Amino acid sequence: MNFIRFATAMGVFMLPQTGFSASDYPVKPIRVIVPYAPGGSDLYIRPLQERLQERLGQPIVVENVGGAGGVVGSARVASSKPDGYTVLFAGSGAIVTAPKVTGATYTWRSFAPVANVISIPFTLVARANSRMKTFDDFLSQAKSEPGKINYASPGHGTSTQMAADAMAAAAGISIEEVPYQGGGPALTALLSDIVETAVATPSIVMPQVKAGKLVALAVTGEQRFPTSSDVPTMREKGVDVAVVSRYGFFMPRETPREIVRQFSEAVEYAVSDKHYVDLMRDSYNEIEFLGPAKYAEAVQEEDTYFTKLMQDMGMKIK
Repeated sequence: MNFIRFATAMGVFMLPQTGFSASDYPVKPIRVIVPYAPGGSDLYIRPLQERLQERLGQPIVVENVGGAGGVVGSARVASSKPDGYTVLFAGSGAIVTAPKVTGATYTWRSFAPVANVISIPFTLVARANSRMKTFDDFLSQAKSEPGKINYASPGHGTSTQMAADAMAAAAGISIEEVPYQGGGPALTALLSDIVETAVATPSIVMPQVKAGKLVALAVTGEQRFPTSSDVPTMREKGVDVAVVSRYGFFMPRETPREIVRQFSEAVEYAVSDKHYVDLMRDSYNEIEFLGPAKYAEAVQEEDTYFTKLMQDMGMKIK
């Protein structure tokens, strides 16, 4: 028995948290912050908790910290101790676009990308009782009534809002954003007739489409989304927009590489579970695992894309 195990067993020694090396990680529960309201992207990772805990040997605690399009929760992780015990699970918007709009205290370079889990386009939907039954209807109404159509977004500065603005610019229309603190509240507003349309991830809106409460008008991807292949892309309809959002794990920038690697490998193990794969497919999601290096490349590409998009739209970047 080594000294640490012996002393701990005898109850006479407690090694400080900062005394553990990366090779000891993890030795206590890991907190994963989701920077949105419950009922949105946290649904991507709650089913992973058991497998992550199995691989890492420690409890995984998921905490929703919504606000400012993901900025509040993301900033908390960016400024936390880089020891692997405070992890962020967020979409592209909270990491890449929101800081440019809100003037947040962080950029994507404040984080160490750990592992991408989900890659999906956004879906434009309307209420089933709306006059808009197709994307062509939406465009026609928006052009005949400039600024009259509003849409719910999961927060100002999110990639969802950027996708909606890009759509409006490409189509030559004017629509009004109504921001909420996450996809769940945005969906509730739409179903409650507070707003007319919404731009959201398929997992949030497609179950309501299937239930007959909403109508899917178009998706923002370059190609039709496999889990909703009957919904056209905006490009098919002559609106040149192609935006896909990624959702994955991040740690503070200075987190040791060994810790990042261990957590990433645990994520790869967790997302390979057949039950999870089937669950994500059934809930209109596509799994795309990317390790630290590939994920960093993808985030850099998104940063370049959205920066140019915002500049082309004449938006002020903070």
